[in-house]
Amino acid sequence: MRNRSEHLTLRKQKLRSVATCNTNAIWTLYVKVINYKGGPEFRSLEGAKWRVCTDPRSELVSVAAAEACGTALLVLLSCLPGCAAGAGDASLVQRALSGGLVVALIVQCFDHVSGAQLNPTVTLAAVLTQRISGLRAAVMSASQLAGGILGAVVLYLLASEAVHSCVTKPAIYISLYQALAIETLLGFCLAMANLGSWDARNRHLIDSWPLRIGTVVTALSLVAGDLTGASMNPIRSLAPALVSRDFKTLWVYCAGPLGGACAAAALYASAWRAPPDAPARGGSPPPAPAPARRLKPSLCLCS
Repeated sequence: MRNRSEHLTLRKQKLRSVATCNTNAIWTLYVKVINYKGGPEFRSLEGAKWRVCTDPRSELVSVAAAEACGTALLVLLSCLPGCAAGAGDASLVQRALSGGLVVALIVQCFDHVSGAQLNPTVTLAAVLTQRISGLRAAVMSASQLAGGILGAVVLYLLASEAVHSCVTKPAIYISLYQALAIETLLGFCLAMANLGSWDARNRHLIDSWPLRIGTVVTALSLVAGDLTGASMNPIRSLAPALVSRDFKTLWVYCAGPLGGACAAAALYASAWRAPPDAPARGGSPPPAPAPARRLKPSLCLCS
C-alpha cells in the first residue's frame, strides 16, 4: 500500500514538472515570435505606441475638417428649432440654453482635435495673441465659413423658412449702431473667456471647458438675445444670410464681434498675459505614469 502511495506521488510530481516545462516552453516561443524582426508579419512590442500623425499638412487637414464639421453642426443645430411649428414663440431662455448646450456638445467633440473654435472671433483672438500662426488661422477661418454654409444649406433643405428665421437682426427698438456696440461687447466677452482658458496659469483646469464655454454662450445669449440675437459669431450670421440672400444688417454681426476680439486680445496681452512657465493654479499635475516593464520568461531545465 505504501509503495503504491509513493508511486502515485512520484507520478503527480512528474506530471506537474512536465506541465511547467511545457508552459514555459510555450511562453518562450511566444516571446520569440512577437520579437521576431526577420519577417514582415511580426514586429516587436517593445516601445509600441499609438500612431500619431507628425506631418504638419495632414495635421492641418485634420484641424480644417474638425472646424468645418463643428461649424456646420453649430449653424444647423442652433437654427434647427425654427423647423418646429410655433418655434417663433420659443422663449429667450429656451433659445439661450439650446445654443449654449449645442456649443458645449461640439466643443466636447472637437476640442482635442482643433481647439473647437468654431468662430472667427475666437480665431482672431488666438492669432493676435500668437497662440496660432497666421496660416493656421486662415485655414481655420476658411473651414468655418465652408462648414457654416454647409450647415445653412442642409437647414434650407430641411425647412426653407427656418433659414429665414435664423438670420440675425437687431430689434426694431434699437439702432444699428446700438446693435453694433452690443455685438462688440459680446465678442469682447467671448474672446476674454477663451483668452482666460488659454492662460498658462489655467493649464490644469481644462476638463470642464466644454461646459464652461457653453455656460458663457448661454449667459451672453440671455443678456442680449432679445436685442441683437446675440450672434457673437460672424459665420453664424453670414451663413443663413447667404442662403436667404438677406444682407441688410450683416455688417453689424461681422464688424462687431471681430472688433471686440481685437480689443480683448490687446487688453489681455498688455495687462494680464502670463509667461508660458507661470505657476499653474488648480493643484499639482497628475504624476507621470511609470514606464511599462517588459516581462521576461522564466527558464526551465527539463530532463
